[in-house]
Amino acid sequence: MNKILTLSFFSFLLVCSFLRAEEHKSPISSEMFLNAVSAVEKKDFVEAVRLFSALAEEGEPASQYNLSLLHYKGLGTPENYQSALYWAWSASLDGYEKAPLLVDNIRDDVTDELITEVADNTIENLTKKAMAGDDNASIKLGKTYYSLFVEPDIKNAYIWFVIAQALSVEGSDELLREVKKEIETPDLLLFQVDATATFNEIEK
Repeated sequence: MNKILTLSFFSFLLVCSFLRAEEHKSPISSEMFLNAVSAVEKKDFVEAVRLFSALAEEGEPASQYNLSLLHYKGLGTPENYQSALYWAWSASLDGYEKAPLLVDNIRDDVTDELITEVADNTIENLTKKAMAGDDNASIKLGKTYYSLFVEPDIKNAYIWFVIAQALSVEGSDELLREVKKEIETPDLLLFQVDATATFNEIEK
């Protein structure tokens, strides 16, 4: 199901997103976001992509969402559903409310192979962060294993939700309870051994 966005509606999404951006980043980054919105309004989409890309790499979810839209609609950059899905999922992981619907729309337009490739890329990036001591990366890994792959990777979702719980990451308890319902006791015991081994390798 491909959602066709008119330019006026697209600009509306960007302007509304700025309110969310202010909650997440410094005044300098918020100013950059406002400049990106201004670029969209002027139809300077190449500049908008440049600015949103810089903010998205910093982990700013509204920018990740808007960058996904630009890639999805081919504005300021060639249409690229792989990049669109990557940034929409990144925004979703950071709790951006509109992102899950965009993720679903993009998934409807791509192959299972592309979804898997995006998931693998996301896993690679997040694993580096988690092993370097980024606590929030653990719950994002669990969510990616559980919800982005075409078929959920229950084992690895459980491992990273267990680690997130051990690190007191907010929201991990509920997700852990959900995934445990899908695991038989003998497998659960084996997964716990692997989770402990991974946890012990994380930089504290």
